[in-house]
Amino acid sequence: MRWSVIVCGLSMMVSAAVYAEDVKTEIISRCKSQMGQYGAAMVKACVDQDLEAVDKIGKIPEKYKATVSRCMKQMRKYGFSMVNACAEQGIEADQALSKY
Repeated sequence: MRWSVIVCGLSMMVSAAVYAEDVKTEIISRCKSQMGQYGAAMVKACVDQDLEAVDKIGKIPEKYKATVSRCMKQMRKYGFSMVNACAEQGIEADQALSKY
């Protein structure tokens, strides 16, 4: 029993690591494509901002899953910074509207 729990936990960590690597590769590729003409410093800034945004998106409470999902569909091609901005603004607007 204990062994199966360990194996299950390790497989989840591996899949999370693979997903994280895929997202990192996506970010680097998009930033090089969109910002490459402005030099390495701008590509690095783009990558750093998107990696930070991915972390913030991961911390958004589950109750806002629909908002995050909508923003991912609409804004992901522009980068995770835009996804995060969309989600934060959508959540803020939902909270404001609930007070009316």
